[in-house]
Amino acid sequence: MIVQRMTWKVKRGCMEELVALAKSVRESSGWTGRILTDLVGRHDTVVTDHEFGSLAEMDEFWAEWRAKPETAAFVEEWYALTESGGTTEVWNLE
Repeated sequence: MIVQRMTWKVKRGCMEELVALAKSVRESSGWTGRILTDLVGRHDTVVTDHEFGSLAEMDEFWAEWRAKPETAAFVEEWYALTESGGTTEVWNLE
């Protein structure tokens, strides 16, 4: 099992809107991952966790998602709510 963790720095005052956007894409895309927001630690941070059976499955999911016509509008809105930076990590789930 593979876990892809993406960490985003959210523009101040935009967390509620960003979480709503993340939830909407989760529902429409079939993604079953988690959305985490900061409680203790770096402020204005959101993390998304995606689980895949393999790296090939992860690549296939993202290729299909990027090919959808609505993805470009989502990405534009997402980047309007986040700041530059962040991380993408891929982990083995043991």
